[in-house]
Formats: sequence, structure tokens, C-alpha cells
Amino acid sequence: MNKHRNKDRRFSVVEMVLLGFAAPALMGGGFIHAWLKNSQVEVVKDIRKAEQRISDHEGSINSLQVKIEQKLNIYQIRDDLARAGSELTEIPASSVKKISAFSSRGMNEIPETADLAQVRP
Repeated sequence: MNKHRNKDRRFSVVEMVLLGFAAPALMGGGFIHAWLKNSQVEVVKDIRKAEQRISDHEGSINSLQVKIEQKLNIYQIRDDLARAGSELTEIPASSVKKISAFSSRGMNEIPETADLAQVRP
């Protein structure tokens, strides 16, 4: 049994051929794995950037909505008009005319009634 222990172990031709095919295949697999992992990291970075931009836009949208609500506050508008010395006055709700968005008139037709800005109570 011990006579094989002291012999030099040599690779056979079949083992060398298998090693010749396996080594490049494993190296290629390693390179492909590294490339795919790198592209996965790039995608994660892009997703984080997009999420950050979305949250920034949501913040700016919220602040814009607050500004719009402040501008549309009826009491604030009345105070601003009074401070500016505007001649605008309140009108009764009955003098407001509703016009549907989809009227039967064509786009180039002249309206039959006077313009709402010119109608006075």
C-alpha cells in the first residue's frame, strides 16, 4: 500500500484536457458573474437616484400646493384686495353664469351672449 505513496503523481491526458476546458469556463463564469453583479449595483444606484428625485418632487409639489392654497384663501384674497384699494366688489351668486366645457358651438364661432367679464349685476 505504501508503494504508491512515494510515486510521483502525474496527470493523465484526459485530466489535462478536462482541466484545459474547465479552467477557461470557470474563469469566464467568474467574469460574467462580476459583470452582472456590477450592473446590478448600477441599477440599484439608478433606482435610488430615481427614488430621491421622486421624493424631492413630492416635497416641491407639497410646498407648491400649500402656496396655492394660501393664494386661493378667500379671506386672504379679500384682505389683499382691501389693502391694495381695489374697486372689485362682491357679486351675488345669481349673476354667475355656468358654461359647460363641451358646448355645441364650434371653436371659431362667436358667442351669442356678452362676455362674462362685461356683464354687471
